Amino acid sequence: MRFVAREKRGFTLIELVVVIAILGVLAAISVPMVTNYLSQSKQRAYDADVARVQASVDAYYSAPDNVRWSGGRQYPIKGASKASTTPADLFTDATQSGTIATSPKNPLGGTKGGDPAWVDDGNGIRDSSEEVLKGPAVAAGVAGWRMATAVRQGTTYYVDTRDYLIDMTMLTGKALIDGVPSSASSDNGGTGSYTYYIDANGKVRTLLFTFPTSAKTGFQDVFP
Repeated sequence: MRFVAREKRGFTLIELVVVIAILGVLAAISVPMVTNYLSQSKQRAYDADVARVQASVDAYYSAPDNVRWSGGRQYPIKGASKASTTPADLFTDATQSGTIATSPKNPLGGTKGGDPAWVDDGNGIRDSSEEVLKGPAVAAGVAGWRMATAVRQGTTYYVDTRDYLIDMTMLTGKALIDGVPSSASSDNGGTGSYTYYIDANGKVRTLLFTFPTSAKTGFQDVFP
């Protein structure tokens, strides 16, 4: 028997170039689409967490058993646990520029939100050395947490701006939320990337935990 070998040949150089060009075009189209889809998915998850926390905060604030402070309803923020009108507990020294050893009490309790203020030392990372609270007269570039003013009965006091951070235990304790959101950071008792707080209008806002400056408000293309 005679076997006739069929002619075998590979791709020509032109054919390979065409195939590679087609793959390149497909990659150029698909990679941005996939990346954009993943980013949108993260933002949707983030938005859902923020909406869930806002609903819980609203329910807490409007609940009949909301614990009042000086006649006002309170938000579930850390300032609520520091409420005091005792002069010795409150901070009034506007000339203080050093580190405040003990976080002062809050004359407004949890009745008023605001914006947390933190300053980096320039390395772009939130270090343990930057967790200190600085006095009202501190220089602009000194690292650490800042104070805000709180006026009560005509007297101006200074409070830790971390008082505006949401205390998730106040929500979970009343079963207003089914656990700490996955996106909530250790500032709120979680392990996620965002620090939740209440602004002056009672709205839930977030800061990026690793760099909680005003430039890092809202979604930062990361989840959780």
